[in-house]
Amino acid sequence: MPDQPLCNRLALQYPEALHQVIATKLARAVYAGFEAMFAQFLNITLGAQSRFEQRQWHAVQSAMRARLTVYEGQVKKVSEAVKVIAYAELDDPAVWQQAKNIYGEMVKNHENQPIAHTFFNSTFGAIWDDRKIRTVHLFVLKAKYRQSPRSFDPLVSRISLQLGFNNALAELINRHVFRVPFADSERDIATLQRTLSAGAQKQCPQVYQLLALNDGYIEYANSLFFRNKACYLIGRCIAKNGDNMPFAIALLNSEQGIVIDAVMMGADQLSLLFGFARTYFMVDTDQPARYVDYLSILMPHKKRFELFNAIGFIKHAKTEFYRYKVDTTRNSPLDDQYIIAPGTPGMVMLVFTTPGSDYVYKVIKDKFSAPKTATRQQVMDKYDFVKQADRVGRLVDTHEFRYLAFDLSRFSEPLLQTMQLAIGSSLIISGKALILKHVYVERKMTPLNLYINRCNQQQLETVLIDYGKAIKELAGANIFPGDMLMKNFGVTRWGRVVFYDYDEICPLTDCQFRDLPQTDERLDELSADCYFDIADNDVFPSQFKVFFTADPLAFTIFNQHHRELFNAEFWQHTQQQISAGQLPDVYPYKQSWRFNWLRINNTNK
Repeated sequence: MPDQPLCNRLALQYPEALHQVIATKLARAVYAGFEAMFAQFLNITLGAQSRFEQRQWHAVQSAMRARLTVYEGQVKKVSEAVKVIAYAELDDPAVWQQAKNIYGEMVKNHENQPIAHTFFNSTFGAIWDDRKIRTVHLFVLKAKYRQSPRSFDPLVSRISLQLGFNNALAELINRHVFRVPFADSERDIATLQRTLSAGAQKQCPQVYQLLALNDGYIEYANSLFFRNKACYLIGRCIAKNGDNMPFAIALLNSEQGIVIDAVMMGADQLSLLFGFARTYFMVDTDQPARYVDYLSILMPHKKRFELFNAIGFIKHAKTEFYRYKVDTTRNSPLDDQYIIAPGTPGMVMLVFTTPGSDYVYKVIKDKFSAPKTATRQQVMDKYDFVKQADRVGRLVDTHEFRYLAFDLSRFSEPLLQTMQLAIGSSLIISGKALILKHVYVERKMTPLNLYINRCNQQQLETVLIDYGKAIKELAGANIFPGDMLMKNFGVTRWGRVVFYDYDEICPLTDCQFRDLPQTDERLDELSADCYFDIADNDVFPSQFKVFFTADPLAFTIFNQHHRELFNAEFWQHTQQQISAGQLPDVYPYKQSWRFNWLRINNTNK
């Protein structure tokens, strides 16, 4: 045998040393990629205030879409670099285990350690792809990977009420500096003072009493929360005894200047602002994990993954969700079994859940039911379209998982048989685990078609009005649901109607809305064959009435409030507005909460 080069002989003689060198390089490469990702994410976020001040609403949407690509783009770059660095050891689990340990030490005291852990998981997953990944190579379930809540004092400021509540509110508003002046700050602050006092009197009497006594203080987050056309100032009124009332003040940049448009008070109202059907906030901070800690205090019923998701860290939100899923499964009764989700079975998706869960799992079927003709990739593209769209509070956000594991004992034999028949190619059974190669997770809601069958007449009218509003608001955001059957819409716990079936969703401007052509021949209308040409993108709004054939009362109510939806002219006009660059105003709070409405209403009394 010819002599081997000295470096090769040393590598064979000291493999542990070589693995240590490679593992260190892998860890450093992933760490550098994480820092680059975070910097790029933050750079886009830093422009939020400037875009708000300049009323660059289309740029706001472009920035949101650009920020969504940052994480995956950086994972791809790091993965390519790692392939070069690791070379022959790329597929060596022992090297990756070493790299994980080294990386863990590197980020041990990092401000954003949990997000850094997730970035390593993503890189490792991108390299190993569909091979079996052991959790020993990931930062997921062990207690030491779960960061405990930390002090959020560096993120907040406080204003004493000793000089009066109104003076404190004026200072709160004036501490936030914009390039654009307020239209009428004194008027808005006076309305804010009255509204917050009235809200405290109803929701938190202890806080109200201390506000009246000028006791306690106002606490607020130093960073503003930007989304769409609005800016939000988040904080709480706190009494010295610890009682508090969270609030969110909505600021708009009107043509006359900045105005305070509304205030949301209490955890329930704030949860509407941070809802799962809303676009992600842009928050100027390099401490997002601490902000989640703070938001968790303001909205204790919100899960951590929901809050990480709300501020744009959607990949780490998936890590937090997986932990939540494992924990709730372990802590739930053994008879809390998975079932097919209530509602009309889908033609494209198999949907399952547990009775005690707030979430459903959706898996693309191996074969779609007629008349669906889309491909699997087309369905996935639709879900990606929704992820990047302005959801205007009417589209449910989804988490896309690959190789998501479930406790096999929670599935009955009949359900397993149903799943094998419908989604067999996506399903793996390994030991005590059922693994889905690809699955979407969504918030559970009551399907609209089930809701209207068990609500009273007042609730029926309210939900049908909101059903029409949902369709119109989606249209204004250049989104056409495609299939507008009630079974594809859900009702949230707040009674809000949102859309959740995306296999036929598309941009509104891709559609051609038409009235049905008239014919003088009665036999033409009765013929089984169409008597006029129809293109693939043709839509006939007059046919939407068929959605109500089973419920005449529902149709009467809907037609009374939204009859224009049955006319092609409405849809064509909306398309013209979109083409002209108009973006509709959609508010995450009730019209009756808006200050302008309150002032007009009080004047008319």
